[in-house]
This record gives sequence, C-alpha cells and structure tokens, in this order.
Amino acid sequence: MYFSCNVSFASLPVFLPTILTGMGYSNINAQGLTAPPYFLSFIFCILTTYIADRTKQRGLMIIFLSLVGGTGYIILATVQSTGVRYFAIFLAAAGIFPAISNILPWVLNNQGTDTKRGTGIAILQMVGQCGPVLGTRLYPSNEGPFYVKGMAVCSAFMFFNALLALILRQYLAWQNKQADIREAAVTTAMEGDEKAGVVAVENEGFGYRNIL
Repeated sequence: MYFSCNVSFASLPVFLPTILTGMGYSNINAQGLTAPPYFLSFIFCILTTYIADRTKQRGLMIIFLSLVGGTGYIILATVQSTGVRYFAIFLAAAGIFPAISNILPWVLNNQGTDTKRGTGIAILQMVGQCGPVLGTRLYPSNEGPFYVKGMAVCSAFMFFNALLALILRQYLAWQNKQADIREAAVTTAMEGDEKAGVVAVENEGFGYRNIL
C-alpha cells in the first residue's frame, strides 16, 4: 500500500509545475498555483487522521482517500479542459497525501509490541520508498503536456491501494474475531485467574485488538 501511494506521491510534487505549465500557465503562475492543492491536502491530512483516530476506522478512511486520488488522476488522464484538470489536481492531492498520513499510523496501531512496531515501520519504509523510483519516471517530456500514461498508471495504483486496504481491513477484522473466540475460551476455562488469561492470548496481551 505504501509503495502504491508513493508512486503517485513522488510524481505529483515533482511534475505538478510542469503539468500546470502544460495547461498554458507561465512558470511563475504555475509555481503559485501549486500552493492551493497542497493547502487542501494539508487540511485533509489533519482532518482525516483525526476522524480515523476517533472512529478507529483507518482502513475505510484510506479506501475513501484512495478513491478520491484515483478519480483525480482519471480526470487528468482523460480530460483536456484546463479548469477541469486543475480541479482534478485538488482531488489527487487531497487523496494521495492524506492516504499516506493514515497508512503510516495504521502500521503502528496494529503492532502489539515495541519490537513489532520498530520492525514494521522499517519494513514499510524499505518497501514503500521504492515507489518513487517508479513514480518519478512516469512523465517523460515527449509525452507532455497531458502525460496520459503517467496519469493512468498513478490512477491504477491508487485504486489498487483502495483494494489492498479493503483486503487488509477484512483480514484484521477476522483476526479480531479469532481473538474474541480465544479470549472467550480462556475466560471460561480460567475464570478468576487473570494471569493465566493474559499469558494465553499471545504476546499482545489480553484484550488487544487490531484497529480496522
């Protein structure tokens, strides 16, 4: 998921001024017009992570954001109208950056020990940071000004990210149900023996559940 988002994440900031220049704006104006989409994505980063924390539904938030970002890239790949394409940049920025802001804590939320959290974030970075290697090569100058192939690839990765988030969320929900079954068995068999219950539910501790 982090790799998929990073393909789009790396390409948008690098080539956004080029994309805007291709829409007919001067270099100075193109640089200035990159600011509003980034500001919107900043607001969405704060808002969506807060909502996900409060509702404990980070997976659904990532799915929603990935669909928003993917839709923005579809518009960029298929529409040539300047106003519509600029609006699509807002959708792309409001989907990609907040999606990453939710993926990172989702990894940490669902690791039951400090060792797992440290290992998980290291693996995430090693795999995910390969995404920019692809993302920064999707916009060769000979495909301008619309860069249809690059936009289509980024859109595909964002929709793929939504699918992965849905699959992972279902798997984590299944793990939670299995934990419910194990703890119910422990409670029944060891009623009144709190220590036995804690030891019996792996190393995350009694009552640990994944954040969906």
